[in-house]
Amino acid sequence: MKISRGWPMRTIALLIIIAVMLVPALAAEEEKIAITDEEGRNVTVPFNPSSIICLSPGAAEVIYALGESDRIIAVTDDCDMPPALLEKESIGKSSRNADLERIIELNPDLVIAKTGGLFPEEDEQKLTDYGIPVLRYRLLHINALIPMIEDLGRILGEEEDARDMANDISGYYDSILDRTGTMPDEDRPSVYFMSMGHFDWTGNRDSTGHVRIAEAGGKNIAADLQTKVPHVDMEWVIEEDPEVIIYSMTSEQYDGTTPTIEEMEAKRMEIISLPGFESIDAVKTGRVYITDIKMSSGLSEMAAMLYYAKWLHPDLFQDIDPRAVHGELLQKYLNMDIEDIYQVYPDAPVKSEG
Repeated sequence: MKISRGWPMRTIALLIIIAVMLVPALAAEEEKIAITDEEGRNVTVPFNPSSIICLSPGAAEVIYALGESDRIIAVTDDCDMPPALLEKESIGKSSRNADLERIIELNPDLVIAKTGGLFPEEDEQKLTDYGIPVLRYRLLHINALIPMIEDLGRILGEEEDARDMANDISGYYDSILDRTGTMPDEDRPSVYFMSMGHFDWTGNRDSTGHVRIAEAGGKNIAADLQTKVPHVDMEWVIEEDPEVIIYSMTSEQYDGTTPTIEEMEAKRMEIISLPGFESIDAVKTGRVYITDIKMSSGLSEMAAMLYYAKWLHPDLFQDIDPRAVHGELLQKYLNMDIEDIYQVYPDAPVKSEG
């Protein structure tokens, strides 16, 4: 700043004070960070944001796990792991129907939403028009979870803790891939995955369900179907005769934050009792498993992967106790006791007589 020799000293002092006051503001303006989110978009967001609205349950869970939940000022109702997040203001039932007017009124530093149509592009545009940046994460698999943990660590200034968390997850994940990565097809049991609370929806090789099955050492019977989430006939399932059936139970199908054993057992019996299913190998051997859909998002996804691996290959993973690992993750990162939480059924693998 150039100062004229003819200016009074009071004016000069005032200008110096203004300049000094502007320095922090300019510095804060420069504290931005570029993040590549799950959709591969490069988004510039504030570093160390003080106010975040979460429309993505997995993201809310990881922010809590990093010890930064005070930054979250509102969540959608599905951000309920841990249940302590439900003490935050509700901004809607889910990412798809979030209250945009309220979000704009709260004017957060950052919004974290789900991917694709789960948060419409026009909704994001309304927020960005008000200067509110939006990151997108859905986190249906480990290969999306680990990068998001690292991203949030950078954004929140918690890179070391985020690195430790990512390493915890990677350690278990790598142990699965090391054991199943080179497994020949003849050693992989055939699996039918019942997707999103439906008996007749599944996933082909482009789906996350397929990736989970393949990495756990199984063969997805729907891999070669044309549609990513195909609708299939039950006669087709009977003809394919899968050795294992895994059903994904949605939150609308149980009353609490997580399902009870009785609710999962009832759903399993419903599957086993489907007309013609008595001839399927999986039903004959009892290898029909129920999972809570919430296990496919957030830190619990690691436990879900371990369950899949142990269900498909109990002997190969006999040294792994998925429930114990799940309990450790809940206690360490979410301050939760697993004692009354059951998100899979049966818990232990049912060994095939073959």
